[in-house]
Amino acid sequence: MEINDSTNINLLESEDLGKIDINEIVPKPTVQRSAKGPVCIDECSPDGKYIQLANTSAIRDVDLTGWRLLRSVNNAPEISFAMPNNFKLNNRKSVKIYACDRDSERLPCDLVSSNISTWGVGHTIITRLLNDNDEEKAVHIQMIAK
Repeated sequence: MEINDSTNINLLESEDLGKIDINEIVPKPTVQRSAKGPVCIDECSPDGKYIQLANTSAIRDVDLTGWRLLRSVNNAPEISFAMPNNFKLNNRKSVKIYACDRDSERLPCDLVSSNISTWGVGHTIITRLLNDNDEEKAVHIQMIAK
């Protein structure tokens, strides 16, 4: 199978199958998000490098001391990350929480977990944000059809 550049970069050509649209082969993830309050799980990188939280409030900073991120990949045991003490997410700002320190593109304000090698990759990924009272404040669900 080879890529046929002359017509469309999204087409593959095979002697057996003819032309195939690559978008039909690679399933696209379905994402569902919800939040109770101004802090949401804004993005989860598909390669498991980081999770991004965002404060959508126009005026209120949020103290995330004692908050935790929990992530379940394909029903495996949860990965857990505790936000550092005295960590505030300013209004209309975001922060990425990286697994290990592998990404040179990260900003100085981003966080890195030295004990999480990856946030995980799978078909069903559920990421939850719990506040310091163990109340669920945000959920991000990624599903990829098998």
